[in-house]
Amino acid sequence: MPFPSPDRERYVLGDVSAHLSFLNCERISDRQHIHHWAVEPHFHEGLSQLFVFAGGRIDALIDSEHRFIEGPALVWLPALITHGFAYPQDMAGWVLTVPTRDVSLLAATSQWMASWIDRPQILQGVAHQPIIDKALALIRTIEAEHDLNDEVQSAVLEAQFLLMLAQLHRGLQQLEGERTPPGEPRSQLLRAFLTQLDQRFLEVRSVSEYAGFLSVTPTHLSRVAKAMAGRTAAELIQERILLEAKRKLALTDLPISEIAYELRFSSASYFTRFFTARVKATPKAFRLKSRA
Repeated sequence: MPFPSPDRERYVLGDVSAHLSFLNCERISDRQHIHHWAVEPHFHEGLSQLFVFAGGRIDALIDSEHRFIEGPALVWLPALITHGFAYPQDMAGWVLTVPTRDVSLLAATSQWMASWIDRPQILQGVAHQPIIDKALALIRTIEAEHDLNDEVQSAVLEAQFLLMLAQLHRGLQQLEGERTPPGEPRSQLLRAFLTQLDQRFLEVRSVSEYAGFLSVTPTHLSRVAKAMAGRTAAELIQERILLEAKRKLALTDLPISEIAYELRFSSASYFTRFFTARVKATPKAFRLKSRA
């Protein structure tokens, strides 16, 4: 298989700044014209994924380990975990893609998932059939909700996704302690940085401060970020701020000046320059386009 690389648009909607609602729901078949049922090894920065397979035998590479997955199955992949799949043609399956920030917020209030949420997980086999059947029914409900577009959609999707994670948790509880080992040290460091970033981006903008939280040097943190995510630590900080700006513009009616204030910009004009330089549209134009 080819060497894994970051993916920002081939197998997902886009990078984390493109994910404005709580989650994105797609069928595996939706991108078969791109992957032709064989997804090359890749990873995502700032995006976690839950795969729901209705059946079939999937040839998988997960975190550098080759394995076969017998559907029906649930597969949880945190951000930065390398994965690739060879699917049976025309198989039924779905993938839920959720920004890591939202997963971190859920984990902070749902301690029951703390022991497994940051590592790949696979639930398959006859012993787990009742749980997987519930997940299959739930994914179809999520798919229908995803097609709606109203003021409560994100809240409903968040609740449904939490139910999906609860089903996965119950299945994992039935296993006898077997867990996928954590990834290599650079992946661990980058995941820890992104977790800190999700929790602190409004107050902390300095690479040096994040490096201090993680007990590494700023240079090492930036080198790891560049090697693993294709962006420096400073660029990842700016991307996280940009995502929050996009969400507030698209999903709220807050004045642009108030959004600038909430995101800790010194002035609305500075916020407008920051946003326009990266999105190639003013905040006002972006808001109008997102609601068209």
